[in-house]
Amino acid sequence: MEDRRIIELFADRDETALHELSGKYGGACRNIAAKILGSEEDAKEVFNDAMLNLWNAIPPACPDDLFKYLCTVVRRLSLQRLEKRRAQKRGGGRQALSLDDENVMQVPAAETVEAVLNESMTVDAVNRFLETVSYDARTIFIQRYGNGRSVREIAALYHISQSKVLVSLMRTRNRLKIWLKEEGWL
Repeated sequence: MEDRRIIELFADRDETALHELSGKYGGACRNIAAKILGSEEDAKEVFNDAMLNLWNAIPPACPDDLFKYLCTVVRRLSLQRLEKRRAQKRGGGRQALSLDDENVMQVPAAETVEAVLNESMTVDAVNRFLETVSYDARTIFIQRYGNGRSVREIAALYHISQSKVLVSLMRTRNRLKIWLKEEGWL
């Protein structure tokens, strides 16, 4: 079923939308959540929470790209759950996110449609930036920050050294920061 039709089902409050969404994107979203959380059970719960968030957000929200919108919600909920879990285990300490420098965007505490849409627009901006970098830099960046792979995993995947991965990530982050400033995002 097409995304437009699924969004229409959400707007009509038809529960078929949840079934269709789960069938079409459930596996990918649970995989994203499982990579962040390290638990299939938690990933299932996060995906269910994400579907509830979409149920409550559509309407008035009408995402242009349902998959990106859903992935953004899943990532945010996964990171919130991870942070909460770590805080409980560590007596209130915070878990560092996968971005390694000062460019880390904070996960918003309150879920609002505006926040989700703003995050989606930021993702679109980053995607436009990634179209301007080399294929190698783009794939390394996406493997690290989109798929949550470690530097070691990326190096093994592409048969390159870990230092080459780190240098590529650093250069791409620096270029992204400059690009976001030029585009008015920072």
